[in-house]
Amino acid sequence: MNTAEQQAVWGEPPVQPRRSRVRLDLASDCRREAARQYRRAINGEIKIEDMSRLINALALISRMIEGSSLEDRIAKLEEGSR
Repeated sequence: MNTAEQQAVWGEPPVQPRRSRVRLDLASDCRREAARQYRRAINGEIKIEDMSRLINALALISRMIEGSSLEDRIAKLEEGSR
């Protein structure tokens, strides 16, 4: 990717980063996105270090989703027992 510094050296316009809107509502969405980032790293589209950071963030999001869904299920069980 061309940075502003490289633009001055190379004379090319900088490449704008592509913004991606990925749904991460379910743990399976996080798994799918982690697999996509892994494939991008293997294909050389992103650095392995960047892939690692992204996948760690996705793992955290996945754990939060699992925790909130567990809380919702417990709340429903408690309501049903009353």
